Amino acid sequence: MLEGKVAIITGSSRGIGYSIAELFLSEKAKVVICGSKKDGVEKAREKLVNDGYEPENIFPLAINMSNPIEFKSFVQEVINKWGKIDILVNNAGITANVPFLESTREQFVKMFDINFFGVVDLTREVAKFMKENGGGSIINTSSMVGINGGRGQVDYASSKSAINGLTISLAKELGAYNIRVNAVAPGVVGTDMMRDSVNEQMKQALINMTPLHRMADPKDLAGAYLYLASDISSFTTGTIIKVDGGLMM
Repeated sequence: MLEGKVAIITGSSRGIGYSIAELFLSEKAKVVICGSKKDGVEKAREKLVNDGYEPENIFPLAINMSNPIEFKSFVQEVINKWGKIDILVNNAGITANVPFLESTREQFVKMFDINFFGVVDLTREVAKFMKENGGGSIINTSSMVGINGGRGQVDYASSKSAINGLTISLAKELGAYNIRVNAVAPGVVGTDMMRDSVNEQMKQALINMTPLHRMADPKDLAGAYLYLASDISSFTTGTIIKVDGGLMM
């Protein structure tokens, strides 16, 4: 489904992003593995190669999502390596679990720097290239709390709600250049970020509220990204796909 396509996946050294990278590689894409630390992306590449994926299809690049100065050179590195960018998956992000009355402005600024402004700035650089080269697919990672809100997660939920607005607005604006923009909104997923930010009681309550009565594995999310990245979804844009086990019905 993705043979010959070049995909940048931020936040792909672990978790959901890593599972997306695995699936894209299995579909013959060339994948840029991104994370905030060089050793993290190198380890992810090594693991993927050990699992049988072609090393020439994996390009590990560290990127600081809160430093937009890096983005132009980052995009140029990918173009120098493979000559094009067909797919951008904006998956990198941080979360927190702090009651609103105990939160600070600095906390909100940090959250938005990475979860929203980092996405905006990287997308701008990639979309400039896509516009001049026939289009592409941009996929943002949203969240159930970006739609329904989340107690103790006002900063995170607000950043993901902003991602939803960005997704729909960019779909309207960039469609003229054959650039599709969509998002995936996960529910409860068994990632390090989930384990670090949600206590056991809250996690169990969310699982109990989920009609499928379980937490998702990161691999459960990857198929939605594959659909949005591939030509099968060539007439799909401005959509936020919920992959949440029915939690947000």
